Amino acid sequence: MHSLLKQQLKELYGKSYDVGLLSENEQKLIELVSLSYKENDDALNIYERTIEVTSRDLNNKNRAINKAVSLLSEAQRLAKTGSWLFDLKNRTLEWSDELYRIFELDKKTVKPSKSRIIPLIHPEDKTLADVSLQKTHKEGSFDVTYRLKFESEQIKYVHEHREIILDKENNIVAIQGIIQDVTAQREAEENLHLYADVFHSSGESILITDKDNNIIATNTAFTESTGYTLADLHGKNPSVLSDEKTPRNVYENMWSELNAKGYWQGELNGRKKNGEVYPKWMSLSASYGEAGEVLNYIASFADISERKADQERIHYLAHHDALTGLINRFSLEERLSQAIHTAERNKTQLALIFIDMDRFKLINDTLGHAAGDDLLIEVANRLKQSVRESDIVARIGGDEFVIVLTEIKDSLSAAPIARSIIKKLGELYIINNQNVFSSPSMGISLFPSDACDANSLLKNADSAMYHAKDQGRNNYQFFTESLNTDANERLKLENDLRFAIENNQFVLFYQPQMCCVEKNYCGVEALIRWMHPQQGMIAPDKFIPIAEETRLIIPLGMWVLEEACRQLSEWKKQYKKSIKMAVNISAQQLQDSELVEKIKFLIDKYTIQNGELELEITESTAMRDPDEAILILRKIRDLGVELAIDDFGTGYSSLAYLKLLPINTLKLDRTFVSDLEFDNDDAEISAAALALAHNLGLSVVAEGVETEAQEKFLIEHKCETLQGFYFSKPLPASEVEKIIF
Repeated sequence: MHSLLKQQLKELYGKSYDVGLLSENEQKLIELVSLSYKENDDALNIYERTIEVTSRDLNNKNRAINKAVSLLSEAQRLAKTGSWLFDLKNRTLEWSDELYRIFELDKKTVKPSKSRIIPLIHPEDKTLADVSLQKTHKEGSFDVTYRLKFESEQIKYVHEHREIILDKENNIVAIQGIIQDVTAQREAEENLHLYADVFHSSGESILITDKDNNIIATNTAFTESTGYTLADLHGKNPSVLSDEKTPRNVYENMWSELNAKGYWQGELNGRKKNGEVYPKWMSLSASYGEAGEVLNYIASFADISERKADQERIHYLAHHDALTGLINRFSLEERLSQAIHTAERNKTQLALIFIDMDRFKLINDTLGHAAGDDLLIEVANRLKQSVRESDIVARIGGDEFVIVLTEIKDSLSAAPIARSIIKKLGELYIINNQNVFSSPSMGISLFPSDACDANSLLKNADSAMYHAKDQGRNNYQFFTESLNTDANERLKLENDLRFAIENNQFVLFYQPQMCCVEKNYCGVEALIRWMHPQQGMIAPDKFIPIAEETRLIIPLGMWVLEEACRQLSEWKKQYKKSIKMAVNISAQQLQDSELVEKIKFLIDKYTIQNGELELEITESTAMRDPDEAILILRKIRDLGVELAIDDFGTGYSSLAYLKLLPINTLKLDRTFVSDLEFDNDDAEISAAALALAHNLGLSVVAEGVETEAQEKFLIEHKCETLQGFYFSKPLPASEVEKIIF
């Protein structure tokens, strides 16, 4: 069989033909054909060789084409760019493999179709895609970016370029395009835009240098803070912004830490364009490349001038008295401890003077807190003028001051300075165009003879100061150990007082009041006594001041008021007779916002009738805040309670306010009554007080009546009621009722 015929039969049927297997007719046909091939053998040989060469070339070209297609496909995958071609004549659409991947479609099951793409376009971008198609026909090419939205809610950004293909007659025969997935680029652009916004909108100043530390970028806050623009500084070293006074080692340490850790943070001084030096808190970091090399340095900082000023102000307030500018208790303890260490080292002594201004509370209550503040400021000024620069002057609270005399020779050195301070502080004060007098009571403790630590020195001087008050005020006293004993006893008494209130250790005594007109007892004053389980009966002057200082006077005062109302109610039931019950009210009780309601509750509880209960307040209490006192006292008066001013004549009453107070009675203080027999001044004062009260329509109760002569004088001047030992001392309820009922 001719070789060419064999090859052709194999290609036609896909297998070699074995002649022995053919039928006789088939063999004859093959032989005839083969004979024909032989007769034209030369021509067929040429044809056979041509077929071999052509087939080989086609195979080579096919392999080259396949390789090129494969490379193109890989290139599209790497570039995330797919291509498409739409043949207008045949109405066929072709997609590259990458386009399937972008659209997340399976090439095996999905044929290229516009209908498969349209649903993927984000609803908000469909119009944009339609317009781009129209413009492609009109303009020949068009670029558009739109979003794809998948069922998983995933969003892709794609950029598409379209263009038309024309034939020789410029007729549109096809449209082709490429679609690139630009999601990563879009996110990078958005991040870059965000970083740019952060950079320029940051409230902190930001400066960026290149690897050689030359300035290449600054933000808006930097310009606003320093006054420099980027044009002023571009290419310069940031050292132009530094303060020349900053020690060199500060910058050396900064660069050492930056090079070691890639980051540094701390406080530096900077210089603005106008030359102003300011503190700044700066963070400095290095930016590195893939190989670990430094690309940039980034500094961000904030002007902390205001923060530093606030810190300094807070520190000042923490260590100084806001009113006088003197150091406060906290700073005093620190300074005093330092002074003690210095004295120990130098083998010297020091003196601590504790100062309390006499009658300051009365001045403050009478003239007002603003006047009291002015007085304290002037006291502070006079104290600073009275000592050396090396000495310490402090205000530790209220009207209490402390002076520390450093490096004194001996205890006698403190005495002349103390006398000088007493003279200085006792001089006239002019407050709000009013003449005001005050004086100091001072206690002195010495280091090392009285104490060797700050707290003990203060405590001992405080004890000595109280002794000075007991000695008549306006003097100084040195500390002695007996004063320390008294202070300890006072502390114990305070603790016992708290226990006594909780355990009802108090009783009321009652002092009768004599009606001058009717010559009988018309009332009593309730006076508290403390029945101490170990010390026996303790008089009010021993514990009332402590109760007032510790605010225990409020619960104690309410106990007195309720017990007095209870006793009055019991007497009324037992003797069928009504008398007036007088009860003292403290300044702190008068400030109690619930006082009126509490009084009303007791009146209702014990069925107290109008005029049966009288509340006594001191003159200074009423004048502490006259307007507020008038308001509260009117509410109490409206309950049917009578009101009296106690200790009249000892305070600073304003007659204008006295007329406005809703009071019924003035109580003439015992200090005027006791000497009216022998002292014409006291007699005249008493007579004037009685006349004043009567002119104001008030009745008068005279306290401390102890003699017949005093009784006679007071009756002659029409005093309505008398009270004192001449008639009866304060008695328990069981005894006083024998006198008055």
